[in-house]
Amino acid sequence: MSSIPPSVGTIPRPRLAFVIHDYDPNLGQGRYCVELAKRLHPHYAIDIHAATFRSPLLPNMRFLRVPAWRRGALSTVFTFIAGAQRSLRQNPADIVHAQGLSSWSADIITGHMCVAARTRKLPAPGWRAGLFTRLVTPFERGFYRQQRARHLIAISRVLQAEVAEDYGWVRPVSVIYHGTDCEKFRPAADAGERNRLRARFRLSPTAWTWIFMGEAVKGLRECIAALPSFPAARLLVVSRSRLDSFQAQARELGVFDRIHFHGFDPQPEEAFRAADVFVYPNEYDPFGMVVTEAMASGLPCVVGKRIGAAELIADGDDGFLCDPRVPATVVGALQTLAATPSLAGRIGAAARAKIQPFSWDACATATAQVYDRVWREKLATQAA
Repeated sequence: MSSIPPSVGTIPRPRLAFVIHDYDPNLGQGRYCVELAKRLHPHYAIDIHAATFRSPLLPNMRFLRVPAWRRGALSTVFTFIAGAQRSLRQNPADIVHAQGLSSWSADIITGHMCVAARTRKLPAPGWRAGLFTRLVTPFERGFYRQQRARHLIAISRVLQAEVAEDYGWVRPVSVIYHGTDCEKFRPAADAGERNRLRARFRLSPTAWTWIFMGEAVKGLRECIAALPSFPAARLLVVSRSRLDSFQAQARELGVFDRIHFHGFDPQPEEAFRAADVFVYPNEYDPFGMVVTEAMASGLPCVVGKRIGAAELIADGDDGFLCDPRVPATVVGALQTLAATPSLAGRIGAAARAKIQPFSWDACATATAQVYDRVWREKLATQAA
């Protein structure tokens, strides 16, 4: 890491508590915690309060299991918070860093999503989703208004604005973008590696190949809808979502045989290296790590203009911004790439250069500076 703030005078650094549903590098919030812990554990004692642990225990860390009844989203949210409160009472820490809606004893909250905003911008069908929204939105509003919370880490300016607008947050905020591992996420080293990976994902060695990665509701339908305009294109879908309705859409449009529905893959970096362009016409995402990982992989990206990661893209220079509500903007960006094959390389190289400063080291350093500020405030309050 480039810089960790010093201890406050003769007072040692605080003991930290991370509160996270799943300490899992294959999940967005989990990866955020894992990457921070990797960099902060030499400098802080860290307790991880979580229901599951899928990353190794490191020195200076403790795993504290939080029981949760995981029969659905609602039971998970409410039983985890109750369990986390008991765990924190039994294992007190100086600074509690809550990951989203996870703890009622937070000093610092990293906002990963705003349920009210997501419901407004990306409504989910079905009565279960509606019930979740009606119950969780007021609960999340109260969470952001809890008295103890001193500081919000927003993963984008989009998220910062949503929490202020929907939940009335008026206390200090730091916008700290997620980091990206630019050694793991990189372009293919040569044609041999690219061909090997194309074979692994059952892709043609020469076809112009798009990739969609992530939760399917975040733009896969719009991506498939654009495919008929490009008869030579192929689409690789890497997603843990249920894909039945999207497969039906592909059949209706006559493009099913040009799509490889791969499912989840634990090595997403290899999927990016096998593709030519990342297509993510997403209407709502507070950040979108898949975008910055695709950029680090040297891919030109077509991205919904209202998501958090779009803040890092200069339209036409190191990526393309589209409006998922206007299909012509998605098709237009792809037509630009198809018409000028050399442009993809230039855009992809610029995308990788843009994202390299936003490392996990930089994210951890900025987060440690927030810890330092909050710790000083708490000590000053105690002294008074």
